[in-house]
Amino acid sequence: GSIGTQTLDIVAENPDKFRVVALAAGSNVTLLADQVKTFRPQLVAVRNESLINELKDALADADYKPEIVAGEQGVIEVARHPDCVTAVTGIVGCAGLKPTVAAIEAGKDIALANKETLIAGGPFVLPLAHKHKVKILPADSEHSAIFQCIQGLPEGALRRIILTASGGAFRDLPVDKLKEVKVADALK
Repeated sequence: GSIGTQTLDIVAENPDKFRVVALAAGSNVTLLADQVKTFRPQLVAVRNESLINELKDALADADYKPEIVAGEQGVIEVARHPDCVTAVTGIVGCAGLKPTVAAIEAGKDIALANKETLIAGGPFVLPLAHKHKVKILPADSEHSAIFQCIQGLPEGALRRIILTASGGAFRDLPVDKLKEVKVADALK
């Protein structure tokens, strides 16, 4: 996804500061194979288990062969890789919760680009991060911008933040129709 490719762009621009030890992807095997050839991670996961052989075939001519795993468990293995210091989690929806929890339990700092992890799992995830002394840093644009703006402010100095919405399921809905919206409509 875009978070992953943007993260790898940063790594490519700063090879003296960052190293990729593990990569996971959903189903874009061609892109993942190219990323493996470029960044040479030790471990690679493809979430869609039916694509593992396609990934192996795409890497058949590569001079470098990482360990390849698949499915949700494979993504969890990537998230808690022993050589990983910071896990960038950008899996869309609640599917990102388990890998993020696994990374936290393994003591990895989290660069979080998945809002659902905190929305659905916040009451569990935040105490878990505190217990394991793990930092959760926002990697999504709006959240990261807010985080950067409030750094250095004394506790209690900020009264409120107003964040305007730029899209979403109800972007084109007339204001008077918003009162009719149900939770199920938002989850579509």
